[in-house]
Parts: sequence; C-alpha cells; structure tokens
Amino acid sequence: MFIFVFTGGNAPEPFVCEKFFSDLFAVEKVEKPFVIAADSGLRTLEAFNRFFTSIDFSPELILGDWDSLGDNKLLEKYPKKIIQNHIVDKDFTDTELALDEAKKYISKNADDVHKIILVGAGGGERIDHLIAVFDLFSTDLRPDVWLSGNQFLYFLGERSCAELYDVALDDMVSVLRTSACRTGGRIKSEGLLWESGLFRKEGLPSISNRISPDCFRAGRPVALTVESGSFVLAAPHSARVVVKNLP
Repeated sequence: MFIFVFTGGNAPEPFVCEKFFSDLFAVEKVEKPFVIAADSGLRTLEAFNRFFTSIDFSPELILGDWDSLGDNKLLEKYPKKIIQNHIVDKDFTDTELALDEAKKYISKNADDVHKIILVGAGGGERIDHLIAVFDLFSTDLRPDVWLSGNQFLYFLGERSCAELYDVALDDMVSVLRTSACRTGGRIKSEGLLWESGLFRKEGLPSISNRISPDCFRAGRPVALTVESGSFVLAAPHSARVVVKNLP
C-alpha cells in the first residue's frame, strides 16, 4: 500500500516523476493510494492528478495552516470532513503533521506493508524547511522515498540493499548520512566510480559520485548494501531504484 504525502516547496514537475511512477506501479499491484495533501501541497496534488490520469490521487486528508496555499477557494471543492485546520504559530511544519497522519494510518492498518512517498518539500526559499525535512530521516516520521526537485532520496536502513538501474555515465549519485550521526555505519558499494572503501568516514560519505565505466558497459546495476547504521541515497530522477531488506 502506497501512502503519498504531497507538499509545497520545490516540488518536482509531474513529468519528472513519470518514470518513477511507471516503474513503481509496474512491479506493485495498482490500487488507490492513500493520499495526504499538506497546505500548498494541494496544488502539487492537483497538478499530479491532471497529469497522471491512470492513478487516482484524490486525497483522503488535507491539512495545513494555509499560510502558503494562497487561494483557499481550492479547499471548497473538497468535503469539509477531510480538511484538518492548524494554527500558523506552531513548532511543526505541515509536512511533519502530514507524515504523522501517515504513520497513524499505518498503525491502524498494521497487517499491510506500506511505503511512504513524500512529494515536494524541496526547500525553495526556505532552507530551514529543507533541513527540517531531511532531519526526518532520523525520526520515526521518515518517508521511504522523497521526491524533491530533480533528485529523489531513498532511506536505506540497516541491513538493506539498493540497486540502481538506468544510470547514465554523467548521472550523479550521492550517499548521505542521516542527521542523527556524523560518523559511523558501514556501507558497501559495487559499480561506482569510487567505491565505498574511499568513502569519507565523517560527514557525507560520497557526493556527486558516478557509475563506473565498466559497470555501465556491462549493463550492471550499481549496488549499495548497508551493513550497519542508516544512510540516504540521492539518485537522479531517471534512475530506477529498488530497495530491499536483507535477511
């Protein structure tokens, strides 16, 4: 079951996500995702609904303090029972509130396997919001995938493996630590221009890395295996990324 959280900020254009959704729904049973819109994320959601006519992105919940929505008339077309109003003066972003609602939904449907996909929240003029969203990867509110701008970020927990397909020679691949720690964790890579043995031991392990020419010519995927700790993979939107938990 997919849970989509649409937010404002620097959201990717719908066409940028076309390959991601095509790959996503090609391997999973297509069903109505559970959809939450956070404030100006309602405009993002409506743009995606217009573009992806084969996917029902109609919202189950719309929430926010409406400081960034601009035109509150957009809310009038939706039932009042799915609208959740919040005050402006609060110490939580609308994105956090939306992800909290997503986690509540998961706890009520614990028998299903869920994947949370965050769309937007790319920062724009609000670098503080951008940092706050990235910090969520260190909390229980973290999304599984964050579709932001032209880069998509994937959470890699302990004992997980990510395979990257359709990576071009000039595509940038970065491996980040969560904000919970600056050091630690063990990750193994195969198919990068500079492998995990050369990753930095502090801070960002690897930034603007690329697929190795040998791996590219052989048509092999880039593989990342997290042996301990947790990391975040920043991949180009054109790549197909498969994340699996290891036994």
